Amino acid sequence: MQKSFVVVAMCLVCAVLRGADTPAGKQVRVYPTPKHLELTGGVSKVRPGEVKFRRVDGLGPEGYRIVATRDAVTVEVTAKAGGFYAKQTLRQLAADGAIPCCTVEDAPDVPLRGVVEGFYGRPWGTEGRLDLMDFMGRYKMNCLIYGPKDDPYHQGRWKDLYPDGPVADFRRLLSAARKNHVKFYWAVHLGDAFKDPAPAARQAEYAALWRKLDSMYDIGFRCFAVFFDDFGHADAALHAEISNRVKRDFLDRKGDCAPLIVCPNDYVGDDRSPYSHVIGEKADRDIRIMWTGMGVCSDITAAATERRAKALRRTPFIWWNWPVNDFVRCKLPMGRTYGVDDYPYSGFVSNPMENLEASKVALFGIADMLWNRRAFNSERNWQDAMKHLYPFAAQAMLRFCEHNADPHKEPGATGGFWREESERFAAAFAAEGASALARECAANATAAEELARVLPEKAPKLWREIRWWVAFFGAQAREGLAAARGDAAAYVKAKDDCRDIQQRQKAYFQSLAPEWDRRRCTGCVTATRHLQKAIDDCAKAAFRERPDVYARYFPTLGTTIGTIPAIAAKGQHFERGETLLVLDNILEQLSARPGDWFGMKMSKTATFNYIWLHFDTTEAVTSGRVEVSKDGGNTWQNVQLETDGRGLLYGRVAAEAGFNAVRWINTSGRPVSFKITRFNVDLVK
Repeated sequence: MQKSFVVVAMCLVCAVLRGADTPAGKQVRVYPTPKHLELTGGVSKVRPGEVKFRRVDGLGPEGYRIVATRDAVTVEVTAKAGGFYAKQTLRQLAADGAIPCCTVEDAPDVPLRGVVEGFYGRPWGTEGRLDLMDFMGRYKMNCLIYGPKDDPYHQGRWKDLYPDGPVADFRRLLSAARKNHVKFYWAVHLGDAFKDPAPAARQAEYAALWRKLDSMYDIGFRCFAVFFDDFGHADAALHAEISNRVKRDFLDRKGDCAPLIVCPNDYVGDDRSPYSHVIGEKADRDIRIMWTGMGVCSDITAAATERRAKALRRTPFIWWNWPVNDFVRCKLPMGRTYGVDDYPYSGFVSNPMENLEASKVALFGIADMLWNRRAFNSERNWQDAMKHLYPFAAQAMLRFCEHNADPHKEPGATGGFWREESERFAAAFAAEGASALARECAANATAAEELARVLPEKAPKLWREIRWWVAFFGAQAREGLAAARGDAAAYVKAKDDCRDIQQRQKAYFQSLAPEWDRRRCTGCVTATRHLQKAIDDCAKAAFRERPDVYARYFPTLGTTIGTIPAIAAKGQHFERGETLLVLDNILEQLSARPGDWFGMKMSKTATFNYIWLHFDTTEAVTSGRVEVSKDGGNTWQNVQLETDGRGLLYGRVAAEAGFNAVRWINTSGRPVSFKITRFNVDLVK
């Protein structure tokens, strides 16, 4: 039997209601997109306090039904979350001041939808998370997992209890979560814990874990996760045992906790992972196990998900590493959301950037995609995101985001995962060349000026995050205009402006970051995938006979190693300072076969007198040698460098020799795997 249980004076529809008719069939967009929305013509005369809520059976925990006529607005729900989500829909329907006559029937596709704060870098802080909670409630996301890598009480010092300050902050966050119907998970990262198999040692570890979990329960948490990612040993049987103990001996005994979420040590790949088979077999079936796709950053296909599900013996809980940028701090991935197949996921969370406000472009799309996958329109959603989030500068933001989408320079950078960036411009440039570049850069310069004028007042939090990128975007546009016109003086000025902005942004980042993290930002860049390439192509053509310009800005990186081409030829990690060239902090694991090499080549007028090459392993030092060249790499000669015995090669070469190319080559008879920590040469002034 239906009965009235709430009559709410909803401030979210308290705008003055208008009597103008809304014609049937008029397009009204609500985000996330409802399953069914039909306008029946006209607008309702109902005032906010007259909206009726009724409890009914059968709509699910988050479903709702709205019927709005001229004389009544009725909302039917089965649970409180459905009523809350109905209010969010009514807020958008009444954005013009009146509720249109309509019927809405709605419920989400994915049961848990939201965000994991799981990146490396500065955590968002309490105020940022409070703001995110409101955003999530507004766009019907219901799961926030707290697991920032740089919270020591989450992983390094997980046995220690939180001090009073963070405890008070957590209580504020839990209150905001309840208000926004968000399940707020606290995750413990166990790292190398439990590695000692001795019974006494294991017992002590479990005792510490129960103590920590009890303390979080007392704070108010009822949702818990256990992380094993990126640290420790891939012992699937042990990880299953710990997960089962947490579920059975803690969560089940409490009786009022949500199902456990586990991020395994091996969180990537398909059914060929032995680890996933073991943890899938041994972990209790109602434990949700996370997965990032076929790569750390990856599109999520139904076929790959199905294979992983067979290994895990359950549907994977998706940890999607988009739009995270902790591996490429110099970029802001703000492109559209796409690349996820329709599938009955048990849960789906996005791992965003530490730039929380900038992440909302992607989160807006993810919220829509997870609520109603079949109606999701990526392009339309992305453009509408600008109108919803930045109505005061929607077109300028759309242009900025269009050129700030791809976290990589080439598709091969991380196993094929990339985002479309500057695609419209790329087609125009292919057809029209320099004239298309001049037109695009003129529009970009105007957009950058508008954002710099409007955002400080209208969106100060966003402006604090992206102001250096906006400044660089404007300077890059001036660089492109100069290159298209062949204006060498303007080009040099714009390039110097870009470098100055990068250095200022880098210094600002380093002033905020802990000491260990200060080298992980290489200076902000924008539009690296197509636009910067076009600018460089035009500049090379225009200034090839100007060695004072060409030599200054176009050193190159050569290689035979498969993953380095993604950053070759002035890639995102390749910088030119006043007196040195730097290939810095390449996170990808590289593999060099016998005879493979990588190196730098300067122009004929640029030479160097010092080499610094730092690997993450001594094997690369002992398995290869460094060679130098005076003729741009046509002929090579060996050079003797110092070593510290831990992966570093360094030393001075004669300035008067005129060396203008340097490389490392694998001279052993076997493949060698390594990462490049830093590779730089000092230029002769």
